Amino acid sequence: MRSEARQRQILECAKKVFAERGFHAANISHICAEAGIGRGTLYQYFPNKKSVFTALLRETAERVRAFMLERRSDMRLPRPEKLRREAVVAWTADRLRELIAVAFADERMLRIILREAVGLDMDVEHILSEIDDSLITIVEQDLRASIDAGIVRPLDPHVAATLIVGGVEKLLVGALRADGPIDLDAMAREIARLHLTGTLSDRVPPGGGQP
Repeated sequence: MRSEARQRQILECAKKVFAERGFHAANISHICAEAGIGRGTLYQYFPNKKSVFTALLRETAERVRAFMLERRSDMRLPRPEKLRREAVVAWTADRLRELIAVAFADERMLRIILREAVGLDMDVEHILSEIDDSLITIVEQDLRASIDAGIVRPLDPHVAATLIVGGVEKLLVGALRADGPIDLDAMAREIARLHLTGTLSDRVPPGGGQP
């Protein structure tokens, strides 16, 4: 008899197998061995390896979409004159870290999405595009609210959001290739600081001086 608990178990075990072995090297036998089940049990839930893989990606896409809809509620931001720059950077970093956590629920999904799924086939690319579009929309919504509040200067929020999401993904790919620990909190802080304050040192005065 089919059950949600069994399907959840299969997906969690498949996540571990795909993250450790890669999509192409993994097979149904590896997933069954990890889950402690026979092939017949797995085939009650998924017809093949790719369907297990896409189910994991679809879960991520649905989770990010739900988060996007939840964050659509209006944000009540204070006037910029009442804020300190460091507080804005910290708040933005927290929002970005929260977004990364929603998209990449754990390091295994991070590896699957950024190392295994990209370029696999058109069906998978379509799901990845959905995830990307939702992530960009979430950041764009935050930027629009910040622009309206006068906290962020007037700019094209879609272009800025695309650059931010693309930059985050590129940094995460690099971290995965290095096979070292990934400090997502530090990464979120640095990205927030870069996009909000740029690269100029605080020692450079706001006006005057030599070119």
